[in-house]
Amino acid sequence: MNHTSLEIFCVVAGELSITRAARLLGRVQSNITTRIQQLEEELGVALFVRESKQLRLSAEGKQFLQYAKKLLALAEEARQSLHPQHPAGTLRLGSMECTAASRLAGPLVAFSKAFPDVQLTLTTQPTQQSLAAVVNAELDCALVALPRAADGTPVCPPELSALPLFDEALLLLLPVSLQGINDYSELQGVTLATFRAGCSYRALAEQYLPAPLSMQEVSSYHTMLACVAGGNAVCLLPASVLALMQPPQSLHSLPVCNAITWLVWRNGYSSPAFNQLRHLLSEAAKSAARQ
Repeated sequence: MNHTSLEIFCVVAGELSITRAARLLGRVQSNITTRIQQLEEELGVALFVRESKQLRLSAEGKQFLQYAKKLLALAEEARQSLHPQHPAGTLRLGSMECTAASRLAGPLVAFSKAFPDVQLTLTTQPTQQSLAAVVNAELDCALVALPRAADGTPVCPPELSALPLFDEALLLLLPVSLQGINDYSELQGVTLATFRAGCSYRALAEQYLPAPLSMQEVSSYHTMLACVAGGNAVCLLPASVLALMQPPQSLHSLPVCNAITWLVWRNGYSSPAFNQLRHLLSEAAKSAARQ
């Protein structure tokens, strides 16, 4: 088992296609097939189930994939640790859509200028999906709104460390038809335009808005705004995002609560690139708090 074989296995597992994996890796298909077969022989298990012309991970393959990703992440961390004064290599950052829109432009521009040898990738998805991706070493770190326990305290997976950064004021945006409402507790039977399950702001809306509550899942804040403007729904979003969108003046907003955006990473994880990004994000959070 070597580093290259693990990389090839992870790409094939992600694509579930030898052809696509070969194209992504710049290798011939026969080489990819041979590498996978050698890895299976070494491990003594079938990592893939081959059905006609399609691949799917076997139960053992799914289990091994988690370890392979962690081994590759640890190898990258070890490589970067040998050059602490020169951040380089890869850094995989996850983020909520709202944080990427309203908080990341400045820090990421500064980061890319200061550390051009770092290949930083950004993945936007809901909090629960990002937390799982960091735990499973699919991401190195992520910006999330941690879910809250019954007493309001944030709940973070024990495998992760967390740093509080941005304090977001959450607003409920209402259509023209609900302008007379001055308290979100008065809303009954409304439709909430929201991201898919796993979004912490969706969970907060379900907590604060009275039941029954129907959901209209969307993929962007602009679509949320369109749903509200069309009179079909309400939505919960950060004030910082609403300020960027310039909504119609006819729409009405109500304050609901505040939520902290946290930076999370695996316990013990450290690299020059990550440490520099954490510093830039901390400085951006301090600047935002002063405004």
